Amino acid sequence: MPGQAPGTAERTADRRAASLPAGRRTPAARVAAVLSVLLGVGGLAAVPAQAATATAPAPSPAESGTRVVVEDQLTRILDQTANAVQAGDDAKDAGKLGARVDGSALLARQQNYKVRAAVSSAPAIAPVRSSKLLTTVVTTQRSWPRTIVAVTQGQGNTTPQLLTLRQASARENYKLIEAAPLLPGATFPGTPKSGADQIALDDKAGLTVSPKDAIAGVADRLSNANSAWKGRIPDNAYIKDTFGYQSDIAKAADATFTFKHTPVGSEAAAFRAADGGAIVVAPLDFTVEGTPKASGDKVTLQDDAAALAGGKEASTKATLTFRESVMLYIPKDGGPQQVTLIGATRNLSGASVS
Repeated sequence: MPGQAPGTAERTADRRAASLPAGRRTPAARVAAVLSVLLGVGGLAAVPAQAATATAPAPSPAESGTRVVVEDQLTRILDQTANAVQAGDDAKDAGKLGARVDGSALLARQQNYKVRAAVSSAPAIAPVRSSKLLTTVVTTQRSWPRTIVAVTQGQGNTTPQLLTLRQASARENYKLIEAAPLLPGATFPGTPKSGADQIALDDKAGLTVSPKDAIAGVADRLSNANSAWKGRIPDNAYIKDTFGYQSDIAKAADATFTFKHTPVGSEAAAFRAADGGAIVVAPLDFTVEGTPKASGDKVTLQDDAAALAGGKEASTKATLTFRESVMLYIPKDGGPQQVTLIGATRNLSGASVS
């Protein structure tokens, strides 16, 4: 990364300061990653991911419900969404996103545009592409909000991207609310062609664990090296990079840091997979807090985070917040017990100094 290496202490004649970076350069790809680690798209682009599953087993006659959008409708929705995001990205203007982007996806780009307006070297978030469309998860739920997932891979997407869109009411557009890359080595589960039944987040029926508990488990797994979920959610590129980033920051000799990943908002959704398991999408907030160890010490933000904080130095506390988008696979009850993190990314969403 430009500037100091993560966790390096910066000293002046009359004070000490620990540098708090907003992102981390990963060894797999030599790219400027000041703002965030875009796993599978930027930071780990050199590690290939398996292709997303393009087809799913045909539904059985016993399956209920039909998908709420057909292929032609979904294609139009994705094209309009990708065009709106491209217009916003080209102009670095979040006002161009409102008709087709909301939630975590809107927050990520709003803050990215602010940072890039102040720091010319800060990278853009990966583009949203409507094609090639690899596979979909289309809800059969007739009530609103209605949620769908599209797996696409186009120009600028090194690996497939997982796009979650939601329609809040019958009179509103489907809007992109979450976007994350498929992680290296992951395979996207199949869903019935007729549509995927949604599962209540607290419903464990037929699953090894409820979606709500799995989301909380991933948050704990990312927060604690000795998490009780360590054996149930295996290591992957995102988990390893997250702990590497946290470890690098924690090495600062003149400050104390805490790290916490927390489920947030109301965007989480769960769908029944073709094999009886579940696909779960959810946002988390990843919070990094740094406090100086001694009077006169300071925690220094790098330029990208300082653009959101309104200042670079903290004598009391510095805070970075990242919005994480994660996608999980929960196996059916009676099968393998491990929950798999199949997609994840993080984008800087806030910073403060005091």
